[in-house]
Amino acid sequence: MPDRLQVLLRALQERTPPHRAALEAHAERLARTQLPWLAAHSAHLQERFRAARLPVHAWRDLPPTGKAEMMANFDALNTEGVTLRAALQVARHAEDTRDFTRTLAGRSGPLTVGLSSGTSGTQGVFLVTRAERLRWAGAVLRHLLPPPWPGSLLRPHRVAFVLRAEGGLYRSVQGRHLQFHFLDLQRPLPDLAAQLTALDPTLLVGPPSVLRALRDAGARAAPQRVVSVAEVLEDDDRDALQAAFGPVVQVYQATEGLLALPCPHGRLHLNERHVHFDFEALGDGHVRPVLTDLRRRAQPFVRHRLDDLLVLGDACPCGHPARVVERVAGRQDDALLLQGPEGTVTVWPDFVRAALNRVPHLREYRAVQTGPATLSVTLDPCTPDTRAAAEHELRTVLARHGARHVTLETAPLVLPDLPLAAQGKRRRVTRAWTPPNAPALTPLPPAAPDDLPY
Repeated sequence: MPDRLQVLLRALQERTPPHRAALEAHAERLARTQLPWLAAHSAHLQERFRAARLPVHAWRDLPPTGKAEMMANFDALNTEGVTLRAALQVARHAEDTRDFTRTLAGRSGPLTVGLSSGTSGTQGVFLVTRAERLRWAGAVLRHLLPPPWPGSLLRPHRVAFVLRAEGGLYRSVQGRHLQFHFLDLQRPLPDLAAQLTALDPTLLVGPPSVLRALRDAGARAAPQRVVSVAEVLEDDDRDALQAAFGPVVQVYQATEGLLALPCPHGRLHLNERHVHFDFEALGDGHVRPVLTDLRRRAQPFVRHRLDDLLVLGDACPCGHPARVVERVAGRQDDALLLQGPEGTVTVWPDFVRAALNRVPHLREYRAVQTGPATLSVTLDPCTPDTRAAAEHELRTVLARHGARHVTLETAPLVLPDLPLAAQGKRRRVTRAWTPPNAPALTPLPPAAPDDLPY
């Protein structure tokens, strides 16, 4: 069957289970097939079960791992016989040449290879088979095209992706009524703004900071839906993009897969038809996901701990039984670790963002912890009024968390005069200071320039 028909079939199969019990039964059926297969074909996963002295059916009790361990054991973890060196060669060559059509040979056939942006300090590599790519494209197509479904398939759509890298995920479904356009962030901002205006897409996909920069550069478009990806979607971003372009929803995905998608009400639902989620409570309503992918086989994710912080929400009026993500609050690596009266206190990034979002007339900011009790805050504009208001709001929220002796250093925000692709993913609140005795991150090995295994 041609790729395009398979993607459309996958999209039509993305039906909503009638209730929570049906969703959990569906996931359990997938797990009974998926976990034994993965344990039989991934040497590293076999070793994890042996080390934990657990049978495969007790996979829910397996100690979690993270991205650093995944990358350190990449060769033994994946089931396609691919080395990290070979995957890096293909992915880095694609990023350097902007040619994202090349694949890597695996045991099951051609593999799509990509790199994450590395905002957590450890850049991830992902492998996707043809079957996984078609299933992924079908799920995204089902949830991103403007409702109603499936009538939206019968209307022509021009989809604009404004991204750092184009993985070829949607090329197979392109047709007369559905056209995909990749707007490369390596191009100058005025050129991108003109290209977006000329295209006037019906669906616009990109990081919120990039889409706001395009708006400021004069881009004009009236898409039926704007899809925020790759960054935390904050309220000010949502309001600005909605005023400039149209209704805004978001998608939550990472190296680890397609994790949450919007419903017709615009709320973000976990992708529990394909991924099992456990959660570790971190306080203040924040949880950290531990996921097990029930579909992907080239690169197993079993009890894999993410660095992201989520706030889960109440049931959605759309009726979808998958849990709602109220906020993607940031990364755990960005949590501020400050001194309190009884030791170190944690201040989550979204509390800092909420404080600075209350500052009148503040357009943009960055807050970086640079020492055990020092927070560097850059503001745009940095007037006496915005500086005083920012310091007041920050001291209020820090005191509420028990951090009472923090030095605030304020200065004007100067964004680098670089192409959007070179600026990287926007992170308004970060921690540049590392506590003593913290484990060091494992860097990716350099890729040799020759012998590319195409």
